[in-house]
Amino acid sequence: MKKQLKILVCPECKNNLIKLHSKKLLCSSCKNYYPIKDGIPVLLPSKLDKFKVLEAEYHDHEAHQYSEINMTDSYRVTFYHEKYLKLFQEFKQNATVLEVGSGDGQDASHIKALDLTLIQSDISFEMVKLAKNKSVSNSIYVVSDAETIPCKDSSLEAIMIVGALHHLPSPINFFKEARRTLKSGGILIIGFEPNCWPYFSVYPILRFLKNFLKIDKYTQSKHSDVSIGDSETEGFTQKDFKKFLKESDLNLQRLDRIWLINGFIHTILSIINSKLPPEKLIDLPVSVQKIIIFIDDLILSLPILRNFCWHWTLVAKKNNV
Repeated sequence: MKKQLKILVCPECKNNLIKLHSKKLLCSSCKNYYPIKDGIPVLLPSKLDKFKVLEAEYHDHEAHQYSEINMTDSYRVTFYHEKYLKLFQEFKQNATVLEVGSGDGQDASHIKALDLTLIQSDISFEMVKLAKNKSVSNSIYVVSDAETIPCKDSSLEAIMIVGALHHLPSPINFFKEARRTLKSGGILIIGFEPNCWPYFSVYPILRFLKNFLKIDKYTQSKHSDVSIGDSETEGFTQKDFKKFLKESDLNLQRLDRIWLINGFIHTILSIINSKLPPEKLIDLPVSVQKIIIFIDDLILSLPILRNFCWHWTLVAKKNNV
């Protein structure tokens, strides 16, 4: 806990926390209390809006099916994850890295061999608990809100958020918090965020076909539908990211376009697998996935067509100050 309290702060006033006993923390300034559950500090603002409450409840419920639902072990996913995870090899020993929306700790398990202090955070207690059970060394676990990061100013070498930005009511608040907590020269990695075009083309067609063909009973998932973030998002455009970066005074270092054919395949397989038990999940052979990745990358290297990527991944940097 001593290590945690050197980094973590009150999410509301950003002042130091004091450990009262094994189950409670106290803010030294605003005197807010924060519980510690199963050794995990729960550093959520006292007033959490309904959207975020529903997000936390959904992911609490689906924690143990997270990887299954999102097919995170498929080659088409891990191939691109490994690209940005390589960036962590450039950090010095004992660098402090925050993962926002860390889920069950999938990405953390890939960088556990590096000598980094990794803060795994999520708004879902069950997700953080699941990540903690994987026992990645040098990790700090905390339940927190991405828009009120409970870390000290200029304390982090890097922040990573994967597939979670579109679950936030106000992404710009997260970008501003990222800038506050990053050190000079620190980087922000945003992975697998949805492009906007499938939300007004592909998904409406799928919903129409489902209703027209009356196949609800065949397409209904064994899970609890989708989160409010997934149901309300409209995806992001390149213009959106430029706006977020400008307003938070962060500089774009790299913008990658990910998936096209793979986007359709992943969506269809997700629908099919949502009806199947874990031991019967299906996927394409790795060799076929590699071919499709090659074709996707080729298509997305072409002008105009590259705007039809399924996901974005970007790296931004905080200027030296």
